[in-house]
Amino acid sequence: PMKQKTLVLTAALMTLLVYSCKKDNDSGAIPDVVYPNYSQLKVGNYWVYEQFDIDNAGNATSKNTFDSCYVEKDTIINGKTYFKLVKPKPYLPNQQDIFFQRDSLHYTVNANGKIAFSSLDFSTVFDSGYFMAGPDTVCKIMNQMGDKNMTLTTPAGTFTTSTAKEIYLMYPNWAVAGNPRYLNTRYAENIGIVIETLPFFTSNPNYIERRLIRYQI
Repeated sequence: PMKQKTLVLTAALMTLLVYSCKKDNDSGAIPDVVYPNYSQLKVGNYWVYEQFDIDNAGNATSKNTFDSCYVEKDTIINGKTYFKLVKPKPYLPNQQDIFFQRDSLHYTVNANGKIAFSSLDFSTVFDSGYFMAGPDTVCKIMNQMGDKNMTLTTPAGTFTTSTAKEIYLMYPNWAVAGNPRYLNTRYAENIGIVIETLPFFTSNPNYIERRLIRYQI
């Protein structure tokens, strides 16, 4: 009967339409998002820094001290590829600081899952805790991003940076040299770390910064 033929034809057309739409959707699949690279985690990459004393007014004086950070190798930890970075321990130049990092979406994380940097997340407090000296609380420490797209100059050139900030909210007995205090690690896209503040002394308002002088990536 004509009605039955019409129904069959309609069903066939609907099937063809659904297939066509599916095929179009498949061919137009959203590509993977590529996030900007601020860490440059690749075996063989290295960065050389000069250390500067930074006074209360922001004036920088070279200490004529130089050090470096390099990516030694990659390794598998819990099924994921991490990169081994090596640099001197602050104030202990004959000892090495070794840590493992990888990029995950727009984050750089360490082997314990702690976030070191994000190119996009400027609102989340990634980590917080307290530093104690015996029974006394010295400060509360918070880690988050800040100073987005800040232009800075080092001996290696001028860079647009975003900053991983450690914020130290000093308790009254420990606030003689300032409150709050900051450790800033400033990253430039496609370069890596261009400026890093070394740990400070609670009795001294001044800081020491490592500033990039040359690199290979």
